[in-house]
Amino acid sequence: MQPNPGATARSYRVPIVVLSVVLFLLVGAIVVVQAGRAGRRAADPCPVGEWDVVSYREAVRVRALPDPVTFVGGTGTVLTLRADGAGETDYGDRVTFTAEAPDGRPIRLEAAGPVYFRYTLSGAGDAVTVSPAGNEATSQLFVDGVAVGAPAKFADPESPRTYRVDCAGDSLTQDDGRLTVGYRRR
Repeated sequence: MQPNPGATARSYRVPIVVLSVVLFLLVGAIVVVQAGRAGRRAADPCPVGEWDVVSYREAVRVRALPDPVTFVGGTGTVLTLRADGAGETDYGDRVTFTAEAPDGRPIRLEAAGPVYFRYTLSGAGDAVTVSPAGNEATSQLFVDGVAVGAPAKFADPESPRTYRVDCAGDSLTQDDGRLTVGYRRR
C-alpha cells in the first residue's frame, strides 16, 4: 500500500500559512505604531525649540516674609525644549523677578545660570510633566534693596511637576494655577 501522497507537505503548509499571517500582522502592527509615533511627533512639534519669557507670574512663599508674594518679570530667561525630552531653563548672567511684600516693601530676586530637566508631553499634548535633572543656577533675594542671606544654589524639587500647556505657532503658555509663564519662540 502506498502512503498518502502529500500528507507530509500539507502538514507543513498549515504552520507556514499561520506563521505568515502572524508575521504579516506583526509587521502591520509595527508599521501602525511607527506611523502613530511619527504622526504624534508631527502633530506636536510646537513645544520643541527655544523660547523667550514674555510674561511670568508665580505665587511663592518667601521664608523672610509671613505671607506668599507674587513674583513677575523674568525677561531674559530662555527655555529650551529638545525633541528627545531634555529641557533647560537658562537665566543667563542675571534675570530679575520682582514682587511686593505684604507691608509694601519692594522685593527683588536675581537668578543666574541654567536649570536642567526631563519632560514628557501628555497624549493630548495639553500637559507637560517636568522632572529635575540638575542645575547650576543660583539666586539672590533682596527685600527693600537689602540682600537676604548669601546667594544660594537653586534647590531641585523632589518630585515631578505637571503643568497645563497651550502651544500655537510662536506662542507657548505654561500654567499650574500657581505659576503662569508666557513664551515667544526665538
